[in-house]
Amino acid sequence: MPTLELPWYRYPIVWLVIAIPALTVPAGLTTVWVAMRGADVVVTDDYRTDGLAINHDPVRDAAARSLGVHATLTVTGTTVRVALREGRATVPERLVLVLSHATRATDDREMRLPRTGERTFAAELGPITAGHWYLELAPPDRAWRLTGQFREPPRGLELAPRRGP
Repeated sequence: MPTLELPWYRYPIVWLVIAIPALTVPAGLTTVWVAMRGADVVVTDDYRTDGLAINHDPVRDAAARSLGVHATLTVTGTTVRVALREGRATVPERLVLVLSHATRATDDREMRLPRTGERTFAAELGPITAGHWYLELAPPDRAWRLTGQFREPPRGLELAPRRGP
């Protein structure tokens, strides 16, 4: 009895051998596109030093405590306003506000807030993305600082000197 020879494309194993590489190429290209679109920021060599400097600065915190500096930060629309309260610190002509996003360094920004009144400061903030934000408020000479954090744009965030370690 003669065996019937089928053409090559009638064997399922042939299609399995062809399908695996054919599907791997688009999957690999998709992976490269996703990786490039959401690429992480390169970590610097002295990341530990940078991290310690951001999170713990007892000298500037102690200076703010000794001067009794306090502030209220509000965001209205795209404007940020700061009102300095109390304290024996001389009121500078402007303040420096550093906003750091907890997970996206590309959203971080440093702003100069000019004085708009006796103890008030304001500047255009622009839109901010959702997420967890850390902030640092200091005079231009960085003699003292106030820190805080928020998840929603603050309507009245109280900034006080950080307590000791």
